[in-house]
Amino acid sequence: MQRFRAARASRRAPRGLLVRAAALVLYAGAAAGDFEAGDAARERGDYAAAREAWTAAAIAGDGRAQFELGTMLANAVGVERDVVSAYAWFALADANGVSGARERFELLLRDHIPRHCHYDAMKLVRDFESGRPERLASGSRQNSRCWRIRQR
Repeated sequence: MQRFRAARASRRAPRGLLVRAAALVLYAGAAAGDFEAGDAARERGDYAAAREAWTAAAIAGDGRAQFELGTMLANAVGVERDVVSAYAWFALADANGVSGARERFELLLRDHIPRHCHYDAMKLVRDFESGRPERLASGSRQNSRCWRIRQR
C-alpha cells in the first residue's frame, strides 16, 4: 500500500508543477499588460490611470511597475508626495533586479527619511512580501508617525 501511494504521488507531482508553471506564465503576462497600460496612461498625462495599472502590475511582482510607482511618489507626479511608500516600492524593485532602484532608495533614506521612518518603510516591504500588499498599495497609512513626510 505504501509503495502504491508513493508511486501515485510521484505521478501527480509533474502535473502539479505544470499547472503552477502555466499559472505563473499567465500571471506574468497580465502584469506585463498592466505595466504597458500604465506606461500608455502616463504618456497621455492620465496619472491616476497609470498609478492604478502600475499598482496592479506591482502587486503581481513587476519590478518596472514598482520602480515607476516609487518615482511617482518620490517626485509627487500626479499624486501627493510620499517618500516612505516610495522607499518601499524602490526596495521591492531592487529585489526584482531593476537597475537604479537601489540608488533611489538609498538617496531617499540618506536625504529625506528620518531613521525611525525607515522601519515603517521596511514594515511595508515585509507586509508586501508576506502577501499583504494592501497597506502599501492603498497608501493609507494615516496611523503611522511617518505618514506623508514632506521634502526638507
